[in-house]
Amino acid sequence: MNPTLPSVPPVDGDQPLETGQTIEWAAPTSTPPAIQEMIDASAGPASEPQTSAPAPAAAPETASTPAPAASNGPIHYYAPAPDVPSIEHRKLSPNPLPQMPLLITLANAEAGTAQYSFSPQADQSRIIGNGVRELKEFFSFELPPTEQFTTITNLVAGKLEKREDTWHVVQKATIALR
Repeated sequence: MNPTLPSVPPVDGDQPLETGQTIEWAAPTSTPPAIQEMIDASAGPASEPQTSAPAPAAAPETASTPAPAASNGPIHYYAPAPDVPSIEHRKLSPNPLPQMPLLITLANAEAGTAQYSFSPQADQSRIIGNGVRELKEFFSFELPPTEQFTTITNLVAGKLEKREDTWHVVQKATIALR
């Protein structure tokens, strides 16, 4: 901190701040009338619905009630395609990342089986540039005769089975290279 710098804001709007200069603003000593009116207005209804305060609490509970229902519905994960036909559950991500070619769908959070396919959010050009070799343990595919292709398309979903904390390929997914 530079003790020679002013500790109050410049009065003249034409005075530029210097790099590294700090300014301390005085805290307001009173609440502006418009803000105080909003505080008073919100305090009045808040004091009346004290009995209805459980109703807003019930609304979040209602909102949290669908959350378990959502956890009982389909859950999507994204994962890398390792060079073995299995993947540890801890490597699954709820976020679609371009370096994760697997889209895994569980029927619910407790499911012991899952379907998977090629993720639409995966960076196809990177995977194609790598020669699609990272996909061979999870996907069945035929290389085009010219071995030149620009897109990867899902044909048939694959199946995974969870044993302990690892998902194992039971049936490979089928993709087309075009």
